[in-house]
Amino acid sequence: QIPVASLAGVMLLVCQSTFSWGSLRLLGKIPNLDAFIIALVTYVTVKDDLAKAVMIGTITSALGFAWKQSTKISTVISQTKLNPPSGPTLPNVKTYNINGPLFFGSTQRFSQLFSVKEDPDDVVIDFTQSRVYDHSALEAINNLADRYGSIGKRVYLRRLSSDCANLLEKVHKGGLPPYEVIEVSPVDPVYDVAEDA
Repeated sequence: QIPVASLAGVMLLVCQSTFSWGSLRLLGKIPNLDAFIIALVTYVTVKDDLAKAVMIGTITSALGFAWKQSTKISTVISQTKLNPPSGPTLPNVKTYNINGPLFFGSTQRFSQLFSVKEDPDDVVIDFTQSRVYDHSALEAINNLADRYGSIGKRVYLRRLSSDCANLLEKVHKGGLPPYEVIEVSPVDPVYDVAEDA
């Protein structure tokens, strides 16, 4: 019969010799979120079991990724010439060039990028460097256009995919929308927006 203290000692020696102690130096070099997930998974593994730890680590990592992506949306403001199909050429139109993904996690930040009351009567929102990922992003675009429309301003949406433009028409309920989709290019990406069936 093996004494429990001897068995515990052997297990600790095995752990000590198999652990890569050099990996502790990486803690200062990896992102804080990754270091937190490593510590969390280790704690849950010791406290409960490995299956729960993997599940919790995966969920935490996914939420962290969504949070990180939601903060990447930004805009660059410029002045451009606009040839709307419904009216005369406008020489200097304020243009918001959107950068970054637009999805459920970034819709609040997206709506804060605009100065609706201070903007001129005609505004272009350019999605060349952005991508609309889901239905909540379409709602955010529609709500922003409604905010402009409620004070008599017109929004021109440039470089939305044809799928986004079609879904946006379905999202807007009643009357003429306060936006116009312009410059849908054949080289624009064709992708589906995640929506409820």
